[in-house]
Amino acid sequence: MNDSNFQLPAHPGEVLREWMKGNDKTIAETAALLGASTSQLNRVLAGKVRLSATLAVRLENLGWSTAEVWSRMQAAWEVAEARRAEDAA
Repeated sequence: MNDSNFQLPAHPGEVLREWMKGNDKTIAETAALLGASTSQLNRVLAGKVRLSATLAVRLENLGWSTAEVWSRMQAAWEVAEARRAEDAA
């Protein structure tokens, strides 16, 4: 692709972090709602790990969009990251 203007789409963790800010939720509160550890959630929010299908379903169960939307967001980020890595090679 080799487009210098190419930008990665947002990692789902970034989107979740913005939702948390807008709803005054702490990492601890959100982790508890999702049945996740705070360290696990921190890694997702930082974009260090992928947002799993399980976490996507838990987000859906809380009414925070659908698991498919979260999963597509993750897939789009991964494809864009792979393209960026290929272009850098």
